[in-house]
Amino acid sequence: MRRRDLFFSALLAGMPLTARAEAEGLVLGAWRDPGGADHAGGFLPQDGRTPLDLNLAARAHGFAVHPGRPQVVVFGRRPGWEALVADLSRGALTHSFAPPEGRHFNGHGLFAPDGRLLYATETRFDDGAGLIGVYDAADGFNRVAEFETGGRDPHDMRLAPDGSALVVANGGILTHPDAPRANLDPAGMDPSLVHLDPGTGRQLHAARFAADMNRLSIRHLSRIPGGTAVAMQYEGEETEKMPLLAVQRGAGGLQPLDLPEELRAACRNYIGSVATDAAGTVVAATSPRGGLALFWDLEAARALGAVRVDDVCGVAPSGRPAGFILAGGQGALLEVDARSLAQRPLAGPRGAWDNHLLRVG
Repeated sequence: MRRRDLFFSALLAGMPLTARAEAEGLVLGAWRDPGGADHAGGFLPQDGRTPLDLNLAARAHGFAVHPGRPQVVVFGRRPGWEALVADLSRGALTHSFAPPEGRHFNGHGLFAPDGRLLYATETRFDDGAGLIGVYDAADGFNRVAEFETGGRDPHDMRLAPDGSALVVANGGILTHPDAPRANLDPAGMDPSLVHLDPGTGRQLHAARFAADMNRLSIRHLSRIPGGTAVAMQYEGEETEKMPLLAVQRGAGGLQPLDLPEELRAACRNYIGSVATDAAGTVVAATSPRGGLALFWDLEAARALGAVRVDDVCGVAPSGRPAGFILAGGQGALLEVDARSLAQRPLAGPRGAWDNHLLRVG
């Protein structure tokens, strides 16, 4: 029998976005309000308005924004059994869709550059194989194909900078819906960053760390000029010294970033999210376990410093060079300049913020 839990219950009143320019300043995220209800939607940092506010019956995780029309797909936490499609211009939910029997969503997805197809990370849970589900966005998000990722637990995904490949983070963790948050085979982990042909699913390239780092799960990605920033979570002891951030240039190997030890240790072997600023020169990474966001200058190849924010995880570019928006599980919502570390609070939905933020445009 299909395992399902309802992801949404009702649509709350929203204010439609009346112009594309306004939509491009929208920041998408998920939060739990002070009354304990779960939401997913978008707010405008300049004035705190919330044009999209979906009332959910389960936690949301990642978002995919259509490149040519005001449409967003909302994914739930792994294991996810359905995805929601919302119209940003009307502030309204339009429909939902689900993976086929025996598969579940893993929390993230993205649209092809022309907007015709949506790619979603998934798991086939009878054998733990990682999949990319392919859905036709022009035909009600009907499923048209699936690709194997060559690993377990694919999580985040990005397009290569030149659009030639899907860059997929295989977390390497064996999971099953009967124990959704458990790592069922730690010793057998084999995380990888793979490049897949977006038309055929053929594997073009795979990058891994050394075999003795097999518990370093590759989780989240952000595009940087000419490559990808990579964030990891270690499935072992917090006291072990593991790299938590890396970059991949083109289809090359994974190059760990040499963080100052006090920052690396403070992250407690866990990075929750990663983002690149509007100028493509600074990467921000968040550690909810460590309660800090840290910043890395790509051009100078050095850490810029960090700010303390309780249970911080969500991060997105603010639109300004070196500017980022941060959201925390204790309710913090702020903009930070990565170079000066200056902070200012933002207006927006109030509550406990979930894992990710995504800026439209």
